[in-house]
Amino acid sequence: MVLLLLGQIFLIGAIKGQSSNTNDEPGKIEIGINTPVSETNQISQEPEIEPDKGVFEQASDSSSEIPNEEQKTANRTEPIDREKDREIEKENQSENQKIEKSEKPEKLKDEKLAIIETKEFENQNEKTIQIVFSKFPEIETVNSTNSLLRIRITPKIASIIPEFSRICAANLRKHTIHESPDYTEMLFFPRNFISKPNIATSTSGFPILEITLRDSEWVFPVKQMEYIEKGLNYYVDRPKTKHGFSDAYILKYDASENGLSLFPVLANEGICQREILSSMANRYDALAAINAAYFVPPKGDPIGTLIINKRLISSPLFNRSVFGITQENLPIFGNPDFSGNFIFDSSSVPIDGINQPRKDADLVIYTPEYGKWTLTSGAGLELVLTQGRVIALGRENSLIPPDGVVVSTSGEKAKILSKVRLGDNIRLEYSVNQPWNRVIHAVCGGPRLLKDGEIKINGRQEHFDSTICYGRHPRTAVALTDNGDVLLIVIDGRSAKSAGMTLEELAAYIKNLGGRQAMNLDGGGSSSMFVKGRIVNHPSDGKERPISNGLVITKKD
Repeated sequence: MVLLLLGQIFLIGAIKGQSSNTNDEPGKIEIGINTPVSETNQISQEPEIEPDKGVFEQASDSSSEIPNEEQKTANRTEPIDREKDREIEKENQSENQKIEKSEKPEKLKDEKLAIIETKEFENQNEKTIQIVFSKFPEIETVNSTNSLLRIRITPKIASIIPEFSRICAANLRKHTIHESPDYTEMLFFPRNFISKPNIATSTSGFPILEITLRDSEWVFPVKQMEYIEKGLNYYVDRPKTKHGFSDAYILKYDASENGLSLFPVLANEGICQREILSSMANRYDALAAINAAYFVPPKGDPIGTLIINKRLISSPLFNRSVFGITQENLPIFGNPDFSGNFIFDSSSVPIDGINQPRKDADLVIYTPEYGKWTLTSGAGLELVLTQGRVIALGRENSLIPPDGVVVSTSGEKAKILSKVRLGDNIRLEYSVNQPWNRVIHAVCGGPRLLKDGEIKINGRQEHFDSTICYGRHPRTAVALTDNGDVLLIVIDGRSAKSAGMTLEELAAYIKNLGGRQAMNLDGGGSSSMFVKGRIVNHPSDGKERPISNGLVITKKD
């Protein structure tokens, strides 16, 4: 869906009510907006730091304590010239080609909902059925037990391929389909045990419904558990790594539990802010919380996709991995993309980002949530808009009006926009792709750790540096299990007591916990977990680090 912005920007204001339903039209992502950096090269560089000594960052294991030169090289877009990186890059490219050939179903001409592909995968004592839809439906779990799964899909499914019936008949004791004018209900009866449904997206953007069948009932492998609330348990573990033991802290959240909400929050309710996790959590009366997306020091601009209450706070970056919550309260993992256009008379110029650092030849939109000024530098062109009309022209670091935006560009795009004059009317259109234009909340991280139950670390593909991809650090991660539970995980590190983990070790550990989808989040000194009024892990800075944002779990009002 293309979003039309006529100068009237939706402000985030107090986001405290974000766990509840809004009155916005279902399915729309509004433009709230925020995000990343003041220095143009901060997002496009990465540090040369020894893995066990350097700060775990990607512009954010972010900390104002990092030296300025390391801040400036925090996230390089070009691969570092190392043999291992070249091998990983080659593997990623090869894997992408394989996935594209095998997963890209032929698009249907009509717009009605259809099942266009059904696949099955076997792994040890379980089997997963993947149902691929032609477009993103609303999926409601009506009933889910170990012996029955009943789901309602809206709108009604107009077409089902024969392969769906064949695979269901081969793997289930029974399956039935009931149709109404508005929706389709499916009932799945397993031979032994069946999981809650999971939602995913294919590399070509098609929505996938996943159902896992097991020979025996799944038992969570970590035994040291504390009950927090119905649908939320807290676990402590001490797994062994190649460099010794590490302390692990795990929150297991049942997304189908109607009494709880999981959503992202911003430091001090703004995007260019930093605040310790316990302060954010206490402000929301949270039962539990973890740190979340990367950010740029020292201010705290979040990096990559951030959606809160259907408002696009920060646009996607490098097609990085994102964790989201759909309107049906289903967790989803994927790699959203962004598109937009600056439209003036007969000219249309692509928009490169929302509240992202402006690089050479980029066109970026800055909103009031970003701060008072654009903080850009160097030769460029900036158009100040209110109500869709140009009210001022500048070259750099323009004042952002509280009821408008600043369009900032340089290079060839600046030459095109130089034709714009004071008083001219401008139209800005931008959006994220499906299904991400329908999610309620989303937070960016990366690299990806697990995809469909397999370890698929794509650090080079998502433009992360070697210290993140191969180093040993404190870690934070979010995962989805075969059983439909969300895992929020923090691993302590950089101490004699706790070794931390590499991404390979973290991915393997989460897979052992039953993970099916998983991604890394900001780590290092930022890694922190809040449970029942206190920080339960041991942050490597020796105290809580002020961070940009977090994920909180609260009781619904």
